[in-house]
Amino acid sequence: MKRMSVALVVAGLLSVTIPGGAVHAAPASESLGSVVDAIKKQFAKKSSVRFSVRRRGGPPPSEDLKISGAYRFKASGMYAADLTEISYEKAATGRSREITIGREFYSQSYVRSDEGKYTWKSPPTLGEWAYGRNFAGVVWGKDLVNGINPGFLELVASHGATSSDGGTFEGVKTTLHSGTVTVLDLGEQQAGISFGTEDGGPGHSGGQITWKLWAGPDNLPRRFHAIMKFTRSEGGKAQTMTMNIIYRGWGTPVKITAPPKHLIADGW
Repeated sequence: MKRMSVALVVAGLLSVTIPGGAVHAAPASESLGSVVDAIKKQFAKKSSVRFSVRRRGGPPPSEDLKISGAYRFKASGMYAADLTEISYEKAATGRSREITIGREFYSQSYVRSDEGKYTWKSPPTLGEWAYGRNFAGVVWGKDLVNGINPGFLELVASHGATSSDGGTFEGVKTTLHSGTVTVLDLGEQQAGISFGTEDGGPGHSGGQITWKLWAGPDNLPRRFHAIMKFTRSEGGKAQTMTMNIIYRGWGTPVKITAPPKHLIADGW
């Protein structure tokens, strides 16, 4: 199935004011340990968060994307998600909505030309949903480049991080954590951009990730920004992707339900 997909409104990305205070190096336990602890507490509470993502660039077939939606958590991370993704292709726009509940996965996607014609639909009938069981790469994983993924934060903390006054973002005072890490495997899955600490082999990319994370007084992330440089194993020019994620409404109740059974198509 072609990858595209948001259910909620794509939020505008607001600017962050960063004062000119001194930046200081901080041990991993001080710079990001409190953030990881705060996120894991949200997981344990089976809490939730709303998010919006904007992605630009990257190696083909990557497309410029806008994604927004919500996650519900369990102790190990994401349990349920409802998101919509809008992709911008040559002379066409793709739109997809995806609902995940445990291992159950529902989706509906289409590509529409600038002239208004549908050039691709899944399922073939608009309004219906495709159904399947989740497999690796479709759902949330500990290998995602994301500001609320403890696996990523623990990796970058071990490679050195700095912290400083992050200014105010959407009325909340923040701490800015930042750094750079190089990974041996960097790629794209349906769930997002993934990283690996082992060489992916021929045809795979590794690369450098320059990241920034703004956390509020409760140590929960409010904004995550990453610039990723994908370098193919066989060489060539590196491809750069920029990703910005906004997190809102930590702990606000989110209800994620499966589509009505009569709208689920018989097959993919």
